[in-house]
Amino acid sequence: MWFQRLALLALIATSLYLAACDGGGDTMAPTGGDAQADRVVPANVADPKDLDVESIPAHERQVFFGDLHIHSSWSFDAYADGVRVAPAAAYQYARGESIPHYAGTPIQLEGPPLDFMALTEHAEYLGLTVAASIPDHPIRVASLVQSWKGEDLARRKIAWELIHKSYTGRTAYAMFVDDRVIVPAWRALVDLANQENRPGKFTTFVGFEYSPNPDGQNLHRNLIFRGSEAPDRPFSSMESSNPEDLWDWMDEVRGRHGDLLAIPHNANGSNGLMFATTRHDGTPIDAAWAEQRARNEPVAEAMQIKGQSETHPALSPDDEWAGFAIADWRTTSPLQSSQPEGSYIRDALKRGLEIEQRIGRNPYALGMIGSTDGHNASSPFEERNYTGKIGGSDATPEERLSWILPTKDEFEPFASVVTRWGAAGLAGVWAEANTREALFDAIRRRETFSTSGPRIRVRLFAGWEFDAADRHGEIARKGYSRGVPMGSVLDPGNAPGDASRAPSFLVAAQRDPLEADLERLQIIKGWLLEGETRERVFDVACAGGATPNPITDRCPERAPEPDLGTCVPAANAGAAELSAVWQDPAFDPEAPAFYYARVLQIPTCRWSTFDANRLKVPLHTEVPASIQERAITSPIWIGTPHETATP
Repeated sequence: MWFQRLALLALIATSLYLAACDGGGDTMAPTGGDAQADRVVPANVADPKDLDVESIPAHERQVFFGDLHIHSSWSFDAYADGVRVAPAAAYQYARGESIPHYAGTPIQLEGPPLDFMALTEHAEYLGLTVAASIPDHPIRVASLVQSWKGEDLARRKIAWELIHKSYTGRTAYAMFVDDRVIVPAWRALVDLANQENRPGKFTTFVGFEYSPNPDGQNLHRNLIFRGSEAPDRPFSSMESSNPEDLWDWMDEVRGRHGDLLAIPHNANGSNGLMFATTRHDGTPIDAAWAEQRARNEPVAEAMQIKGQSETHPALSPDDEWAGFAIADWRTTSPLQSSQPEGSYIRDALKRGLEIEQRIGRNPYALGMIGSTDGHNASSPFEERNYTGKIGGSDATPEERLSWILPTKDEFEPFASVVTRWGAAGLAGVWAEANTREALFDAIRRRETFSTSGPRIRVRLFAGWEFDAADRHGEIARKGYSRGVPMGSVLDPGNAPGDASRAPSFLVAAQRDPLEADLERLQIIKGWLLEGETRERVFDVACAGGATPNPITDRCPERAPEPDLGTCVPAANAGAAELSAVWQDPAFDPEAPAFYYARVLQIPTCRWSTFDANRLKVPLHTEVPASIQERAITSPIWIGTPHETATP
């Protein structure tokens, strides 16, 4: 009986929010593309479902912004910290509508709605929070759950630790992984994602999060499905904490339910495990392993609330901007440090070059993507409108600015990181249309970029014949017709004339209309020479039309800080657009290499400064008062293409 009631309750919980959403939110302002600022689908297509994506030229691809990493009260950690907002609210928020918040006031995006999203509840304990709300359910009456849901803080702490041990140690709490708990909740989430999908206007993906934490080391992935079908239940770390088993499961599911991919996130907290140089058991990597990983994980999450995973100052000492949003602790054990090597994407890209030279395949040919990891059924990526990551830990400005959480002692290990969480990030995708298929295929081909929150638009192409005039007008048409876009491989074998000729890069960026101007545009190079990997950062375009110094490769000036009292950015310090055609002055045709673009805004106030100003309290001294928001593209590789990314 309780099994049927659980299934019914799961459906009711979603339908209540759906009913509340029917009054609006169907329209989606397009984010546009090159010379296509008004187009979501071609004018001659009446129904987006009739769209023939293959008939759309590549140069008409548009940029869409979204979040592929959102949780609600159906994720156990969110529920444990007081979140009670149901899954359907996440879709409501992404469409630009207001939803309830733990703090007791509604929250809503200040900027435009998102173009796409995925609700990625943790597969671990999926259905438990729903089951625990049914009075006569066996889980509800279990003493462990009663203690966890009770008012006695000491008993709640013990219960949390026991339940968490059942997760990390996979001890004998069989009721927590029972199909009768998981399956109805999963089915409701799949149905909700399919019901909310509105092709051409607002795209939703079926998804979930796989969340292993061996010794507090983060190996989490978000799973995203291309279509509407999904297996009977998601794959969790209770089945296996070895990502290689996840990839086996994905390969099997792909044959039955269509394509899917996994997006690693918070590699920064993996203590070197996310992008290791060996297999999970320590044995050597071979070509089959590399192909399987590349097939299942074409992109990685570079920026989100719990820090960025692009690079670290210890790995990139000559990169002055490497210290942005550093969270160098193990994700679920914040009192333990996370080693940088193997924990950041730039390092992984360099490791990929080494591995490819050794075995002929590159497991780390990764594109860049961003998302939030918001746990309040929302995407808190706006600095001036930051509403916290998760329930009672950081729901109000007062709590966010405090290092101590006296009423939440069961979360004491996390008290020291709440203020260091950031308002980030977003996924930018260049696709033919705002549909599941078009967006998913763009992610698979790595035509993606990550932002720290602002909707900065950035494009990167590589070819052999770009010249300075190409950065003016119809950049996309020129880029696709005479080169390859971000996420691609440029084959030197196709270079005309001299085989040692350096490729040229066509790169352009536009500011978010609601945000500050841009300070500089950069190309970041990584290469392999004589068995050692190296990297270098080049400024290629500067605000005000200044020319980078040819010796230092840097723009002559940095933009000043904002007024911290008013949070008004410095005037006349940046540019609305930046573009360049650039050639590597030290190109070596014998050295395998990758290049990606990074664009930096002028400094603006961090969310903690906005909060302090609202509360009229001193600025927090343990975090920066300002930040430089940014966007990071997927790389372009120079070398012989290997077909490792297509299933």
